Amino acid sequence: MKKTKKLFLIFHGRFPSEKAASIFVAKSCEAFAEEGLEVVLLVPRRIGRFSENAYDFYNTKKNYKIIFLPTIDLFFLRIFKSLAFRLSLISFSFFCFVYLFLKANKKDIIYSNETLPLMLASYFFQNTFYEMHDFPEKKLFFYKKLFKKQRWILATNRWKKEKLEKDFKINSEKIIYEPNAVDLEGFENISKLSARKKFNLPLERFTVVYGGHLYGWKGADILAEAVSYLPKDILIVFAGGTSEDTKNFKKKYSHIKNIMITGYVSRSDMSYWQKLADVLVLPNTAKEKISKYYTSPMKLFDYMASGNPIVASNIPSVSEIVDNTNAIMFSPDDPKDLSEKIMWIFDNQEKANILSEKALKDVKKHSWQNRAKRIIEMFDNL
Repeated sequence: MKKTKKLFLIFHGRFPSEKAASIFVAKSCEAFAEEGLEVVLLVPRRIGRFSENAYDFYNTKKNYKIIFLPTIDLFFLRIFKSLAFRLSLISFSFFCFVYLFLKANKKDIIYSNETLPLMLASYFFQNTFYEMHDFPEKKLFFYKKLFKKQRWILATNRWKKEKLEKDFKINSEKIIYEPNAVDLEGFENISKLSARKKFNLPLERFTVVYGGHLYGWKGADILAEAVSYLPKDILIVFAGGTSEDTKNFKKKYSHIKNIMITGYVSRSDMSYWQKLADVLVLPNTAKEKISKYYTSPMKLFDYMASGNPIVASNIPSVSEIVDNTNAIMFSPDDPKDLSEKIMWIFDNQEKANILSEKALKDVKKHSWQNRAKRIIEMFDNL
């Protein structure tokens, strides 16, 4: 009988939390476990984590184990935020190494997008796997050493894969290209009618939805600025955001009558907001590298799975997933062009529905399950 492979996934962020990164981790763990791996998730015992049970919070199966490790948590001292992060990461990395040294086998898989704990682990464990979510702009000596010590590296978009090969001279066979993923089941049994009834929104009103955080590089301001070019009877909904970001966003835009700002939205409710939309907007800016090159937007895959028309910023990180065959692309950072693309969907809803049907078909290969299967193929020779 073949022995079950064991995977330790390391995540330094708050868990559970409202952050997309923590959702990504939970769904990855569930999918790896569904594919037959024994999965152990190592997370810090952070003060700011939500009190709800993580499995319930993310609606995942209890098929993976969660271990909370000690860390020095001084994030409540806001004026020392940078120092607090360093202390937390260093202490968490140390306790990760101690835990792995005591509990893991040298041939187990150590998987993470956290550089320091993975670097420490790679001195003792041979099967370390780095999933790259950003791209290094400094500390290049550290990253060169990190990349050299990894058995595998995952790039979540093609730009990063090509840059790894070119700038760091990494053999392409060591790199797997695998974008982010979506929970297709999250949209099952939700209709536009039931979604609108849930939030008391009229069925007949044309509604544009942005679902996600309100960070600058996400481009929510671009959509808000586009409102001045749109008819007043069109409703624009901003669903999501931290309490602080929502407060600041409301100061700027809550006076506009056809803008609705919901504040924080749970993962399950976000599916309803995306499902009720006539148009879903992904307005990422081209002015920041994290948006233009580094990211693989989870929101985009959710949008595709909703079955509703998408207007998306025409930047490399987005256009490798959607194009004019399954979405409407607008010039990044151009509110007027964004408004014109929204109005095209308003005036051509049958044609827009053909695009959304294509997007729904295309996104099925990007389920968490299919993503996990493709990654696990890298482990077959262990």
